[in-house]
Amino acid sequence: MDTVTYPDSRTVNFVRNYMIPLRVNVSSAPSWASRFVIQYTPTVITLDEDGREHHRTVGFLPAEEFLPDLMLANGKAFIQNRRTAKARAFLERVIRDYPRSRSAQAATELVRKLRA
Repeated sequence: MDTVTYPDSRTVNFVRNYMIPLRVNVSSAPSWASRFVIQYTPTVITLDEDGREHHRTVGFLPAEEFLPDLMLANGKAFIQNRRTAKARAFLERVIRDYPRSRSAQAATELVRKLRA
């Protein structure tokens, strides 16, 4: 992911605007690996401001899959924190901009639940 996904300009801009990235080398910080039950790398975990996990991605994803996955992750976190307007904005962006991504179906289901 270091050579393909992370340097992608869309990924860089999204992370810069909507996330606070923290990279941990689990080999040199085993307590983090234990705390977050990280068994494989890369593992990307989306936490809210209180440190609660809302989404986890394990393994390589190209930018076309990673970006909608991050949007889905933010949508889930906002739903859990009862910020439905922000959640809906992220989820609808996944559906609109990445309809063939693996995250689109999950985003569609969450939007349906928000409307119910």
